[in-house]
Amino acid sequence: MTQDTDRIAREVEDAVAADVAGVSDRVRQITLKVLSEGQLDSAALKSVMGAVVRGAKQGVERPDPRNAEALREAMHGLDQALASAAEATGLAVQEAASRSSEFSKQSLKQSLDDLGSLETLFIETLGDAARQSSGHVRETLDGLAEHARRSGTAVGGRVQAAAAQLAQAVAGITQAQLQAGAHTLRQQGALLAGIAAGFLKGVADRLHAPDTPDRDA
Repeated sequence: MTQDTDRIAREVEDAVAADVAGVSDRVRQITLKVLSEGQLDSAALKSVMGAVVRGAKQGVERPDPRNAEALREAMHGLDQALASAAEATGLAVQEAASRSSEFSKQSLKQSLDDLGSLETLFIETLGDAARQSSGHVRETLDGLAEHARRSGTAVGGRVQAAAAQLAQAVAGITQAQLQAGAHTLRQQGALLAGIAAGFLKGVADRLHAPDTPDRDA
C-alpha cells in the first residue's frame, strides 16, 4: 500500500496545531482511516507511524507550554489506533486459521510475528523521532518512549491478548501446511493484510458515524 505520507503529516499537523482538546481522537481517526484504506501490513504501519509522528512534531514546533500536552495527546491517539490495528490483524489471522486450506501455517506465523513486533516498532519510532528533534519536542518524545518501555502501551496490551489466542489457533494447523513458496507467501500475506484492513475499516467507520458510541475506546 502506497501512502501519501506528506498528506498524512499535514492532517496530523493541523490537528495538533488546533486546540489541545480532542487531539487524541482526531489523530486516532486520521490514523485509522489511512490504515483501513488498503492493506494493513508492516510496511504500511511503519510508513504511517512515521508520518503521524512527523506531523505531530511539525504541529508543536513553537515553544508553548501547551505543545508538550498536544504532542502527548497525539501519540496517545496513535497508540490507540495501533491497538485497533493489532486487533484487526488478530481477527484476520483468526479468520485465516479457520480457512486453513487457503493459507499456509508459514504465512500465518509471519503475520503473528509482525503483530508481536508492533509495540517495539511504535517505541522505536518514538525514540528515533526524539533523536532527530531538540528542545521540548525531544524531551517529550524521550519521556513518552521511556514511559512506554517501562509501563507498556495500549497496542502492547492488545498484541499480547491477541497473540496468545492466535498462537493456539495457528498451532492447530497441520504440519503439511507449513511450507509455501516465496510467491505464495507474498500472495497470502497480501490477502491477510487486506482482510485486516477490512476489519479496521469497520472500526474507522464507527468512529466517524454520527451518534454512535465508540466501543473500541
